[in-house]
Amino acid sequence: MTSPIPSRKILPLFLTGLLAVGASGCDRDDDPLGPAPLPDDAVVFDDNLGEGIDFQAFGGSKTDALQRDTNVSYDGEASLRISVPAPEDPSGSYAGGAFVADVPRNLSEYNAITFWARADREATLNVAGIGNDNTGTSLFPAETQNLALTTDWQQYVIPLPLPAALSSERGLFHFAEGGEAYTFWMDNIRFETVPGLGVAMPAIATETLSLVVGATASVAGTVVTWNVGGDQIVVTAAPSYFTFTSSDPAVATVSDRGEIEVIGEGTATITAALGDVDAAGAITVTTTQGPTEPAPTPTHDAADVVSLFSNAYQNVTVDTWSAPWDNADLEDIQIGGSDVKRYTNLAFAGIEFTSQPIDVSGMTHFHMHVWTPDETDPPNRFGIKLVDFGADGQFGGGDDVEDELFFDSSTTPALQSGTWSSLEIPLADFAGLVTRENLAQLIISGDPNTVYIDNVYFFRR
Repeated sequence: MTSPIPSRKILPLFLTGLLAVGASGCDRDDDPLGPAPLPDDAVVFDDNLGEGIDFQAFGGSKTDALQRDTNVSYDGEASLRISVPAPEDPSGSYAGGAFVADVPRNLSEYNAITFWARADREATLNVAGIGNDNTGTSLFPAETQNLALTTDWQQYVIPLPLPAALSSERGLFHFAEGGEAYTFWMDNIRFETVPGLGVAMPAIATETLSLVVGATASVAGTVVTWNVGGDQIVVTAAPSYFTFTSSDPAVATVSDRGEIEVIGEGTATITAALGDVDAAGAITVTTTQGPTEPAPTPTHDAADVVSLFSNAYQNVTVDTWSAPWDNADLEDIQIGGSDVKRYTNLAFAGIEFTSQPIDVSGMTHFHMHVWTPDETDPPNRFGIKLVDFGADGQFGGGDDVEDELFFDSSTTPALQSGTWSSLEIPLADFAGLVTRENLAQLIISGDPNTVYIDNVYFFRR
């Protein structure tokens, strides 16, 4: 028979933290015996969920996909049966969730989590791993991907990237699978000390970043590889497992979570280590010229403005500032406390608000602050296109209209290099934009290829 494994609603993070502290007896500073040691129970599932463990389905997953099955098991009385839904299933498009401990566990004495699995046909399990406590703030998630499932029971081993980091962990195991409907089972999910894992081989992505002072970036490609019996096990590990070093902290610093921040001009190399093992790969950070001051604060009355992006106004809904079909790299940064969009490698970028097209028929002008380090003398020019989807609100419906204008150092308004240029453009100049009640796209394009933009809005004069 099968019985559902309940999924509990997630408490706010500050509440779960208080409950965990209280349950472990660590909330009394005057305890003469000191805080109670955290449990180190290895069992996640063995006929039943381990003590104090709750399964929590991920958002958008089929909440009843996981059940305890007493008809199928690797050994013992029961296994976990996972019924993967079809993508169009209204109750959830995939199966996935996390096994979370009420009280953090000390897992530092183990080197792997293992489990047995089989499926009703050959399949590939998308993701399985540890360290995800389903709060969205997990420090130490690690997972492996594309595990081959067969109709026979097989054991799977996921090495722990750095056991010492898991001395107080609530996220014990997680999985996610989707794409086609089928069934698989898991059994004997537990932490172990597995012999013969060998030496962990950590790595980070090797890349060169050109960033402006004040910009941030994330260390990418943090993985750990083991050679086990001639096979490679690759685990994608959160940057928090690693220790990072900057060759020049006056140029760039890097946090414990792998967040790089550019402090000053120059070049710095970011390297990493996993415990006492140096990681392969390095990130070279070179500063590029960019604005050192925020764009001027707009002064138009808010009642006369429809804003897409500005700290000075309430913004309408924008679906994306870099559509999947465009050719540009986008980074959200701050300059002097002001939010700014930074586009690099710009050929064209699609800014879409198609889910909620806007009516700017009562506006007279379009405004955008633009800063670029690139040349703006002709033939270098910057394009702005506006697209109205018409009354049907759909692309290509037969009533779409659009127009595009280009700006350089010789136009009015002018685009200048190395300073914030205020492009205030009469909407009447977009001659082809004969309707403006269902505006759905803004497309920027051209050469310069690096631009910073702020204060993007329509206004009435």
